[in-house]
Amino acid sequence: MYVCICRGITEKQIRQTVSQQNCSPQELTATIGVGADCGTCMAYACELLETLGNNSASTGSCSNGMS
Repeated sequence: MYVCICRGITEKQIRQTVSQQNCSPQELTATIGVGADCGTCMAYACELLETLGNNSASTGSCSNGMS
């Protein structure tokens, strides 16, 4: 499923990135570009980070759902 339409980033790509490195929302944006354009996808990207057990998901942009 596409998470970021602007950049064509899929849920699978986010899962792969998070499995390789425990990253914050900002690092996820810097690494694969999710949320770098309109930012609409960040709420779902943050949900994914939390679901995947990412300890950094509750800080930064995930605390308010914005990038």
